[in-house]
Amino acid sequence: MADNVKLIRDCFDAFGRGDPGFIVARVAKDVDWRHAGGPEIPYGGAYKGRDGVGDFFTKIGAAVDVLTWEPKHVLPAGDEVVAIGHWTGKAKPTGRTFAADWAMVFGVRNGEITSFRVVEDTARVAAAFR
Repeated sequence: MADNVKLIRDCFDAFGRGDPGFIVARVAKDVDWRHAGGPEIPYGGAYKGRDGVGDFFTKIGAAVDVLTWEPKHVLPAGDEVVAIGHWTGKAKPTGRTFAADWAMVFGVRNGEITSFRVVEDTARVAAAFR
């Protein structure tokens, strides 16, 4: 379980330094990656496989300037890792900023991320894109 937590912490570090390729290399070929959000959040939706996760990060990079990235707790839960944190960003299309707490659940098997779910205040994020 400690290895699973390290995997997710390493991925959070990679996101913080702007290295999504590091994360994509650590997802399973058949990963099920989902981000809540309606049509106003350009990167919301369901993504499948490594190419899908790469597309997810491309969309975030095109849509948001990440201002702060603060993972706070990363906890083992069997074959899953649960994390909570906070981030702030600026929606590139509008220049508006947002701040949101988040909770993430990662499925992990054989050292690879097999699933991802996030819950955050999507209303705050969506408002920044209006």
